[in-house]
Amino acid sequence: MHYVSETRMAGFLRIQVQSVEVQDVASTPSSTPEPIQRRWDQVLRRPSVERSLVPDSPNPTVTLSFGPCVPISELLALLPPTSVTEYLVARYFGTLSSLFHILHGPTFQTQYLDFLEAPEKTSLSWLAVLFAIISLTLKTIEPTDAGLVVLWQDTSIPRDLSVLSQKYRNAAMTALSQDQFLVRHDLSTLEALLILVHMMSHNEGPEYGWALLGSALNIAIALRCHTPLEGPNCIEQERRRRCWAGILILHNYQALCFRDIDLTFLLNMKATMPAWVNDKDVQEHSIKQSPKDSPCEFTDTSLLKFQVRLFQLSTQICSHISGDDKLNETLLHQYDAAVAKEQIQWDAAYLVNGRRSILNTAGYAHWCMLQTYAHQLYLLLHRPFHSSKASHFRAESRDKCIKSGLALLDVHHQFYELPRLKCYRWLVKGAISCNALHGAVALTSCMLDMPDDSDLTENIFAVDAAITRMEALKMKSPACSSVYRVIRCLRSYLSKRDPAPTFLPEDVELRFEDWATNVDWFRPDGIDWELWDSAYITPQTDDATTIMA
Repeated sequence: MHYVSETRMAGFLRIQVQSVEVQDVASTPSSTPEPIQRRWDQVLRRPSVERSLVPDSPNPTVTLSFGPCVPISELLALLPPTSVTEYLVARYFGTLSSLFHILHGPTFQTQYLDFLEAPEKTSLSWLAVLFAIISLTLKTIEPTDAGLVVLWQDTSIPRDLSVLSQKYRNAAMTALSQDQFLVRHDLSTLEALLILVHMMSHNEGPEYGWALLGSALNIAIALRCHTPLEGPNCIEQERRRRCWAGILILHNYQALCFRDIDLTFLLNMKATMPAWVNDKDVQEHSIKQSPKDSPCEFTDTSLLKFQVRLFQLSTQICSHISGDDKLNETLLHQYDAAVAKEQIQWDAAYLVNGRRSILNTAGYAHWCMLQTYAHQLYLLLHRPFHSSKASHFRAESRDKCIKSGLALLDVHHQFYELPRLKCYRWLVKGAISCNALHGAVALTSCMLDMPDDSDLTENIFAVDAAITRMEALKMKSPACSSVYRVIRCLRSYLSKRDPAPTFLPEDVELRFEDWATNVDWFRPDGIDWELWDSAYITPQTDDATTIMA
């Protein structure tokens, strides 16, 4: 049963009365909506779930909490010391938030200062955001970090930051559960969920955040983040729009890693995107827009903007390659050019005269992340044309696949090994490693298709280097464990290219060619593990390396 408030019922009765008046005075259609239509829209709008009880209304019977009731005092007791919490929050906004810039910094600062004055009065949904920020930041630092000295004074706290990060991620989910987030929610609920899903995608793998992302999408729709309706003020309006942009970006991770979804329904929802400006430019009653003659100006939301545009482009490309026109060379050239055009925009925003900036480390990290999107799209587009055994073979497409495969491995190398990108190294534990697998499979497939006298030294070296990195990472996340298992097997197929070759049975090579042609190149959970475990030659040493914390 639906309970209708007195206010809404009164509004509905006014509509009924006014409808009679309208019939008397209007005999011809009007070019503008009549008041009755506008009010009818108000009645049909999805109602918000009230956080406080409405007078003279029954208590809601829908409860979807998980586990026993946890007092807010117990949740607050889980937080690190105030100085450590503040350090982790500052570090998050200093280096990490720009990777997924859905939070409005000044708003969070105000909320945080209010929280310090009266912690017990804070909302559970905002507390979940704080826990999520702490959890993610702990993933990116070393136990010896000076900002954690006060934390280690408590000898009961484990010095394993992975365990500690998991503790605070669990605390975020507990806070959301205690807040009944599945039946009542606000913008902080949505922000917390999106940060958690983003963290899962890059630490465990995109598949681990799928169910939560679905909840976030429906909550965003319930909060009308996708509608052009104006918010109560500019800040709230931008928060909603940034959350919707975050929804699109996280779905893009899913679409590029798993070919079992069609995201055109999101593309068809004509939501207004956030302003591509700095946080300080978003005020309560106004938004200071950047000059139109500087489209490549670097702002807090530049990466968000490029990722949204990539979502739009990749959704079109994924729909294209799943249809009957995937062998249409005209469309191939059009989409290839569209991806290249985006890359030119990134170069203008992040590079200095075509070379990486020494002064803007965050910008260079953003540029590297965007390149993984581009080269995955190139592989998707050119895959049907890359094999000389295919009827639509194009040598240019094989070259493109080799180039993009090497590029994906190089991005993985840079995030893993470059000292200046150390604070972003946590990204290699999830999606970046899955992307590297995509590149390695494409590269292997192309090399096995090359003439026997081809010089593949550089390409094989790139695969070998990736194996070394993945071996060090294999105990860091489920995604890295799976990727290492597969990429090590790929190397065994290339053993015939070594100076002292170990020849594989011909039927095994044919099985690989068949697999490389038909498998979803970047779907680790869909790989035929029996093939990898029985039909190849692999190294027997599996000693774990602890290069990364």
